Amino acid sequence: MERIKTRWRRLRIKLSHWEYWNGRLVYLPIMPYLLYLCAKARHCFFFTAANPGIENGGLLMESKWKIHQDAPDGFFPDTLGVDQQQPFTAIAPTVLAKFTFPFIAKPDIGSKGSGVSIIHDLAAFRLYHEECPIAYIVQRLVDLPEEAGIFYAKLPGATCGTITGIVQKAFITVTGNGKDTIRALLTKEPRYFLQLPSLETTLGDAALSLVLPAGEQHRVIAVGNHARGSLFTNASGKITPALTVMIDQLCKRFDGFYFGRMDIRFTDWASLEQGKNFEVIELNGSGSEPTHIYDPGQSIFYAWKEITRHWRILYDISTDQHRRGVPYLRIGEVIKLLRKNARVEKLVRAMQ
Repeated sequence: MERIKTRWRRLRIKLSHWEYWNGRLVYLPIMPYLLYLCAKARHCFFFTAANPGIENGGLLMESKWKIHQDAPDGFFPDTLGVDQQQPFTAIAPTVLAKFTFPFIAKPDIGSKGSGVSIIHDLAAFRLYHEECPIAYIVQRLVDLPEEAGIFYAKLPGATCGTITGIVQKAFITVTGNGKDTIRALLTKEPRYFLQLPSLETTLGDAALSLVLPAGEQHRVIAVGNHARGSLFTNASGKITPALTVMIDQLCKRFDGFYFGRMDIRFTDWASLEQGKNFEVIELNGSGSEPTHIYDPGQSIFYAWKEITRHWRILYDISTDQHRRGVPYLRIGEVIKLLRKNARVEKLVRAMQ
């Protein structure tokens, strides 16, 4: 009976909050607009030309490690690519000579945050290496208090780019009451309740059975992903001329990047505007979502409006790039990439 109640509660939460709906269901009503843009561009995959500096334009199957290698010095935190097919005993000395625990490990091909883990010790590192089904990267942990995804767009030849949206991320955090376990506290919050199965796998029973003193705040997991329970809020109101100039100057350093989202950790907004106390932890290209749409206070109609607005911007940038000589990927190439990406996503999501 308890299992039935749990499943029913999860279903009710998902049905009543569109942000948890299947992506195909969310995008289906606006697909005619994308097909219109494809017809106008005379190519089904025009968006692969948006970012000539990123593999496949950043649409899919782009290697995070290659993006880090192509980035200018200091753009990202210290990062290292790892071949998961190599024995752990062969790669561990190289990684541990460069990084100290804790550090971040994430699959080289992304799938909306699946497979991203904070590695605290050698045993966890060995387990991650053995379970990760594809190549992965190791990155220095950036433990700054704030995280945001900043969406950037710039027409080729334009003097400046612009910020088209900002999402601010709040990590899973609970406040103790002196009697309930962390698991019980998580159960009370619908957003966190949905993440309990993956948190139990990631953290283990001992960590979730702790009872926090009354008033003590505890950050359960410091990975800012919507799929991992982080609260996404629309912070586009934080866009200012000063922040736009700073982000534009930052993005211009990455040759061939014109459209996409940067995930940034930082201390506070005032410092970020001044280009101080921040680090870019990830960069995503033409396959990026304007993730500020996942603010629980926004309707599905707002989401559709923002998605189609960004598609139009992507169309303008991509077709301009094509006129300047950047080729679109051939349809056969993209079909192969889609098939390969589906297999990789299935493998990576199984890590959750």
